[in-house]
Amino acid sequence: MGLLLAACEGAPARTSSTGGPQSGEAPPVTTATANSSTPVKSEQLPAANKVTPIDVGTPPAEGELSADVRNANGFTFKVLAKTKKPTENALVSGTSLRHALGTTYIGARGTTGREMAVALMLDNDPKIAARLARAELDAWQDAKGNAELNIASRLWIDNDFAIQPDFVKTAETAFGAGPASVDYAKPEDARKTINTWVAEKTKDKIPELIPQGSVDPRTELVVTNAIWFKGRWELPFPKPATKEEPFKTDGTRTVTVPMMHLTDSFRAATQPGMKLLDMRYAESQLAMLVVLPDDPTPAAVAKLEAGLGPDTLERWTGALATARVNVTLPRFTFRSGGVMNTTLQDLGMKAAFTDKADFTGIADPQATAGERLYINQVFHQTYVAVDEFGTEAAAATGATMRTTSMLTGPVLEFKADHPFLFVIHDTKHGRVLFAGRVANPKTT
Repeated sequence: MGLLLAACEGAPARTSSTGGPQSGEAPPVTTATANSSTPVKSEQLPAANKVTPIDVGTPPAEGELSADVRNANGFTFKVLAKTKKPTENALVSGTSLRHALGTTYIGARGTTGREMAVALMLDNDPKIAARLARAELDAWQDAKGNAELNIASRLWIDNDFAIQPDFVKTAETAFGAGPASVDYAKPEDARKTINTWVAEKTKDKIPELIPQGSVDPRTELVVTNAIWFKGRWELPFPKPATKEEPFKTDGTRTVTVPMMHLTDSFRAATQPGMKLLDMRYAESQLAMLVVLPDDPTPAAVAKLEAGLGPDTLERWTGALATARVNVTLPRFTFRSGGVMNTTLQDLGMKAAFTDKADFTGIADPQATAGERLYINQVFHQTYVAVDEFGTEAAAATGATMRTTSMLTGPVLEFKADHPFLFVIHDTKHGRVLFAGRVANPKTT
């Protein structure tokens, strides 16, 4: 996920300078300087514009943590409901969006900050939001077990831009967003440097987050967050059982896709209008919850998405019980994403995208020759691959053997041969990492 901040119109554009990185990893930023050679220290700024580092070592209260889990999940579901058409595949990571945008939220002030808190469903106190972000990162590390999960953030700061040093400290301690210096007067070099970092962090699954032409000499700061996950199923599907079978894309039309088959003990449930299936990833607290409407049309998925709220995942997982399930699930791989400005504005985050934006907690106009930051563009790109061995096909490295007592009684049929939702979530802490919609497994 990438977030571009630029100087508001009316400020002078910079000319090219020397010493910027050419490619690969950018050097770390050293000090925040104005458009002169004199560093601007926090104590030299007016009291109203000073920034104090947030102590993220203070753990959030239990009530704050549980509220943030519900809010984070609610935000993810809201974004999914606004992403693409019901007839198209979609995947979002509210975690990635909240981490990149949450980094800038701790530097937002006034209306800008209030709108961001509402839209992103963050705590209205940036100090608490920062502590919750740190706690969330720690929780993901706890939940991943032996699955592979990498969550990385970075501040890409123009080497002539005066950024608040204490904002940088808080961004790094709360979100893991370490600073790096780039030269946006050489926009293509800067763009390639950022994309190289994102590609590395996502194992080349997101090779070009920042598109050509989106960075220019007015860009001052880019905030990126990259998430890469790879897990193998606790109960892998036997590959010889996979067969080419029909998948209904709109209730009547079908496509032929590889359908995986497995009968075993899973946590599952039948709810009014839908079935639920939770498939665990081996040696971790992570799982994929598949939500299958009874109605095979895309409209059923759209209706389900429209009704999703902060407590949805808790309600779904609370209904699960161990049962013997005959699972039919398509293999699928697809990419999703694009510019998120309109979605975020629809959720109420408006001032941040205008010349009225107040990000003085990131950079004070008195230290930046009168330039004020605003959010120019927000990019979100995702990738998912699900096969017989797990999520992300490259995870297919060996198999495990186990013994289990076979359940008796009726077998629940879970046949995902029409559009469905899926959620990759932390079963221990209740958080959603990814939420997606499969409308057509044949579309990549």
